[in-house]
Formats: sequence, structure tokens, C-alpha cells
Amino acid sequence: MLVETFSLSCFVQSHDGRALEAEVVLAGSGARAGTAVVYLHPYPPLGGQLRNNVVQELSAALDRRVALSFAFNLRGAGRSEGRTSWTGAAELEDLRAVLGMLASGRLQLHPRFHSSADRRSLLAQMHARGFLAPAAAAAAAAADQDAIPLPPISRTLLCGYSYGSMLAAGIAPAEFPRLGIDYALISFPYSVLWALALQRRGWYLQRIAETVSGAAAAKAAGPPASPEHIPRTLFVAGTADNFTPIATYARWWEQLRSQALQALPQTLHADAAADAVDYALTAVRTTNADHGWLRRETEVADAIVSWWSPLH
Repeated sequence: MLVETFSLSCFVQSHDGRALEAEVVLAGSGARAGTAVVYLHPYPPLGGQLRNNVVQELSAALDRRVALSFAFNLRGAGRSEGRTSWTGAAELEDLRAVLGMLASGRLQLHPRFHSSADRRSLLAQMHARGFLAPAAAAAAAAADQDAIPLPPISRTLLCGYSYGSMLAAGIAPAEFPRLGIDYALISFPYSVLWALALQRRGWYLQRIAETVSGAAAAKAAGPPASPEHIPRTLFVAGTADNFTPIATYARWWEQLRSQALQALPQTLHADAAADAVDYALTAVRTTNADHGWLRRETEVADAIVSWWSPLH
């Protein structure tokens, strides 16, 4: 069945008032209700932007499967305002602003780029296409705001590629508990993280370790001690990555697994401990793929589609 979509090209407002160029897609009947994907692209100074080859392939594979997908240009990319920061701190705040919109169910259009008439037109189009109930459309049109209603989201995949995976990993699951965040980290720039984050390199790596170890501990605890959603993390890397050798990736992933195991209760059976860590961390190695994934993009998309449980 072909799932109908409603696409919106817009500018949204970040935490500091800067405008971020965004592509938002709503999917109709047939998509998984309550699910969302947020795409994060590679490093802007090296040409990274939301129309990157990997991001576009992921969009083609996922946009009709989830209720909402959100791709945006980080500051300094495309038509987004601002410039790339030295540590990713400003970009993390941009991402938090986007996730805040998903959590609140309100797409905050930037008033310098969208007039009230633009907003009313969008609401009318959404209503006409069946993406907004009549009562919701009327209430939104009457409100003196710059927001567009979004569907409620309870499961979210942060899908970051290269530099974007660094930013995705910087969000703690507890920051947006209502969104039920999972992580797909593609070609994580492990060996060049020092150049992208400077003194915050260790902070990003520690955040990943905490996310994986915390998820394994919650999975091992089981209900009712475990939270409603326990985050999962997927790494996808090519064995011919241009920046990080696959052996380096393998050592790091093993270190994350070891740290997660050590954080579990000593009394836990070995099989149960291994299952908990396997739930929290998955690593996919793609033979002979490099950092750019040229003509190998579908393999990234296939790995994510087969791994992320809300799609099944």
C-alpha cells in the first residue's frame, strides 16, 4: 500500500532565534503511528547538508514508514543561519530545539520567514489532505502563534551520519523521555572526534558509554524496575572507512560492551547479562564500504530498517 505523505519545506526557530532550514514529512495511514525519525547530516564546512547522499537514501527508506520525519540543516549549512561551532555545543542546542518541537507537538515556524498567511495556508492544506482534523485545524488557525500542530510522538530514532552521529549521541535519553529515543550512529567519526569537538571529545564518548550502560542495566532489571522505554544504539560502519579503521571501531565497541557488563549486578547470570548488553548495543560492519557510502547507501538503510523494532 502506498502511504500518502505531506512534505513541508520551512524555516524553524532555534534556541537563540536563528533560523534553521528544515524538511518535515508527515505520513498518513499505513505509517507507524507515534514514530519519528530525525536526520543529522555530516560536517557543514566539508559540504555536509540535509541533501547528503546517505541522508537522502535514509529518507527514501523511512519517510513513509514513520508518522513524522525531520531533516534540517545545521547552522552554517545550506540556508540555515549561523556558523559551525568548534565543539558541537551550539548544534546540540539546535537539535534540542527540534526535539522540543516534537515533544510539544508544535512545529515552531520562524516568524521572519513565514507570515501568518503562510501558516494559515499550510493549515488549510494539511486539513484538505487529511493530515489535520477539522477541530485541530480550526483551533490552530485561531491561535495567535507561529506553530503548526504535529502528531504525538512516543518513539524517535535519532539517525546521525558522521558529524551528525556525534550530535545524536550527545542527547541523553532522559532529556526527552516522552519521545522514547533510540540511536542509529552511522560512520561515527571516532578517530577524528578531537578535530570536531576539541576539548569535548571525552564528553561525547562518555555520553555514549552512559547511554549504553544505562540501557543494559535497565534491560537487566526488567519490569517493573525498568522504564517504559529502554534506548537502543546501533552503529553502522564500513570496513574501509577513510577516517577510522575497522579494528579501532571494534576495540571501541568491545570497550563499550565491557563497561556495560561491568555495570551490571555481579549476581546476574552471564547469559542474561550478555542479552542485556546485546539489546543496548548493536554494531553492523559493512565490507569494503568507506566513509562516503557512495553506491552503498541502501545497505545503511537496510541495516536500520531491519534493526529498529517500531518498524516491525
